[in-house]
Amino acid sequence: MSLTAHNLCLHYVDASSPKRLLAVSEIELHACIDRELAKGREAVSLADYVRETTPPAASAFSISFDDAHSSVLRLAAPLLVQRKIPFTLFVPVLWVGTSDEWLSWDELRALRDQGVTIGAHSMSHQRFSWRLYDEDEQAYQMRLYDECAQSKESLERELGLACDLFAYPYGEDPAAARAAVRRAGYKAAFTVRGDTEWDGDVYSIPRVDGLQAHQLVRARSDEPLPISVIVPARDRIDILRETLGRLAAQSYPEEKYEVIVVNDGSTEDLSPIVNELPKGFSLLRHGSNDGVFRAGQARNAGARIARYSVLSFLDADIAVPQDYLWALDWIHQRHSDAAVCGYLSGYNLHDLGHVHTVAEIRGVAALEHVPVIPDRSREPAARACLDNADWLSDAWKLCYTGNLSVPRDLFERVKGFATEFEGWGLEDIDFGYRLRCAKATFFFSRFALGYHLTDPNEGPPRNPFRRAHPNREDFAGYLLNLAKLVALHPSDDAIADYRARALADIDETCGRPKTVGVEFGGSAKRRAPFHLRVHRTPPGGIPTHELLDRVAYAQKVCATSLWLLGGEPAEHPGFFDVLDAARRGGIKHVGMQSQGHAFAEVGLAKEARARGLGHVTVLWAGAGEAGHDVLFGRGAYALLLRGIEELRKADIHLAARVVLTSGSDVAKFAELQKALEMLGLSVDEVAADLAVDRARAAATIGREVSVLAP
Repeated sequence: MSLTAHNLCLHYVDASSPKRLLAVSEIELHACIDRELAKGREAVSLADYVRETTPPAASAFSISFDDAHSSVLRLAAPLLVQRKIPFTLFVPVLWVGTSDEWLSWDELRALRDQGVTIGAHSMSHQRFSWRLYDEDEQAYQMRLYDECAQSKESLERELGLACDLFAYPYGEDPAAARAAVRRAGYKAAFTVRGDTEWDGDVYSIPRVDGLQAHQLVRARSDEPLPISVIVPARDRIDILRETLGRLAAQSYPEEKYEVIVVNDGSTEDLSPIVNELPKGFSLLRHGSNDGVFRAGQARNAGARIARYSVLSFLDADIAVPQDYLWALDWIHQRHSDAAVCGYLSGYNLHDLGHVHTVAEIRGVAALEHVPVIPDRSREPAARACLDNADWLSDAWKLCYTGNLSVPRDLFERVKGFATEFEGWGLEDIDFGYRLRCAKATFFFSRFALGYHLTDPNEGPPRNPFRRAHPNREDFAGYLLNLAKLVALHPSDDAIADYRARALADIDETCGRPKTVGVEFGGSAKRRAPFHLRVHRTPPGGIPTHELLDRVAYAQKVCATSLWLLGGEPAEHPGFFDVLDAARRGGIKHVGMQSQGHAFAEVGLAKEARARGLGHVTVLWAGAGEAGHDVLFGRGAYALLLRGIEELRKADIHLAARVVLTSGSDVAKFAELQKALEMLGLSVDEVAADLAVDRARAAATIGREVSVLAP
């Protein structure tokens, strides 16, 4: 082993002294530089690893930022340029320009012009150590390669420079990731570790935490915090045995944790399971045999007798890898008010067929190698903020007590779980909301990983949403809990909004809608200003497996048709996967909204028709060629006409959604309608951008004008 430069990894800058996990204040950034210079180190660029005969020595230091947060341009760059400190920025491409939190392409070009080295941080910032449930080894390696190759191609195309450097998301560089980076053509790649020892592999160059207090690498602490794990249990013997066995096999020092199993009115004897485990495991009898489980009250009972300063709440059907408790320790060591929402592989609100069975998990030595089923219920929100849950105003909705830990004093400050709730649901949401009111700091951790176990031989799930064909009677208990949640927080807009959304979910689940929408996100190669406002691209995009889940949901509720919308579905890599899944699942009709340009590609419409697409509503905006090209870019109108012709030749039913913008001549609407009919498009809807007086437009054209919305 040799030593290389002291490569410091940072993420974003906060103007004030932050308490966020990955933030550095301007004062701390100055101090960080001063500390390195005081040690006699010279500031170098990470680009020196690929353009110098000899790589930077241990006497040098570098600074790099991961994630392309907007504060790098606003706060970090002026400070570093003034002090003549070179730095590198690693960009997760799918986040670029998706919100004010993330840098745009123009802002990245501005940093490029200031001499900042820009490297790739993958496309979608996934954990490269995770193989997903629908992947074999070849598909896993191909996904990693695509993440590396596509991010390189995008950065080089948009910025006009060679992208030679790569930083692994979450600092993880398993062998498959290193191979993917090498194959994609990068010249060097960087990890995050606890020291600067280096074996000379340019695809595994270490970086260390730029702020010693934060310690990005998840190293095991010398003085681990004592943790009490509380597991409420009611029957389900086989699953409970697997859950407790995994807790008994933790790599955490056994004298530093205890496990309290709270018997929440089981009809079966749980003591034989607990008695066969180490002495740190205990069984607490709580509740009655009245057929109603009370998980919140059971957790309170466990907390009352818990001995330690951190309380970890795990459901009885959550199996955890052997380093699970170290992941909790890593955050709680650094933040005294942390509410840690651990990842739940295989959990989703609706059972859509992708689950971990206890038979699959039993006997697997290294649980972390079991393929991950993404946490469908929380993944979109977590992905959008790159897991910085403390950025979210509604992070309390992520508090599922299947896998949640808090300090004891925070638990006591919010008075534990409310005792009003009975049966399944909402005691954890209420707890999370009170944590928010107590100004807890929320963390979403993919390292505090739990696998949600199911047993196909069991009866109906306690969660009514997960039942095969739930009816409104199944939701009686949940609705009572929902009323209690509102009663506990009267006149609270956030809780009222949560209630409205919950009722809408129940209505859709039980109402058996004929049509289910599949939202593809707002991305499109050509986007008009009004389109940018209406279809905001979700950071990270929408993965294909989430789209397929929506198709599976449509099948579950017995829908007969799908409506594809959002941006340009035909440009999404999962477009044909969705059509194929709909056809296999017996969905009779598939329609979509399209800008039309994508179908100019010869053969696309014909292939889509063969795979089940029956109807396309074309988004029509702008008067003639000039007006359309002003909105969508030069050449767009010609593409639109070719796309419509290809759709007609494929025998796909066509309609138009006319969008009125500030440049539209409303008085000529009749002429437009006739022109569209000549192209084979009937006008299904007329919508107006916010700049248009809808009432006046409706009076002029003699038909209703809707608000422009997805």
